[in-house]
Amino acid sequence: MDTEPSTFQETPDSPEPPVAPGPASRRTATARPAAVTATLAALLLLAASIGGQIAAGADYPTVPPGLVIPLVAAGLLLWRTNRWTTGLALAVGLFIGVGAILTPNTADHLSSGNAGLVATTLTQLAALVVLTAAGAMATFRNRTARL
Repeated sequence: MDTEPSTFQETPDSPEPPVAPGPASRRTATARPAAVTATLAALLLLAASIGGQIAAGADYPTVPPGLVIPLVAAGLLLWRTNRWTTGLALAVGLFIGVGAILTPNTADHLSSGNAGLVATTLTQLAALVVLTAAGAMATFRNRTARL
């Protein structure tokens, strides 16, 4: 029987020492509030739906602002989550949402008979609803955050 205490000694062939489960093993993961995660997902879905509309034949400018603006807002929200970036995401949702309502393009897309265009336009509208609701919730929860 061995009386010396067992210690882990690193050798070139030895496996990594065991890591106990718990908070220390999750140091690299950053938990985001659900409202921020939903806001990010809605921004990305909004950009993807506009890309889908372009692929389905919708007429957009060479550099479509409705595709670029949500991606920039999502990048800022990933980089720094605070009341300004959540507020910016909310403003993007409201801005693009008002544009979708005021322009005839949304109605034209929905009545076009093109299944891809109809599906991506409905996806865009759903993303705008989620973006507005989640962005408002995330901004409200971050209203007292210090910058």
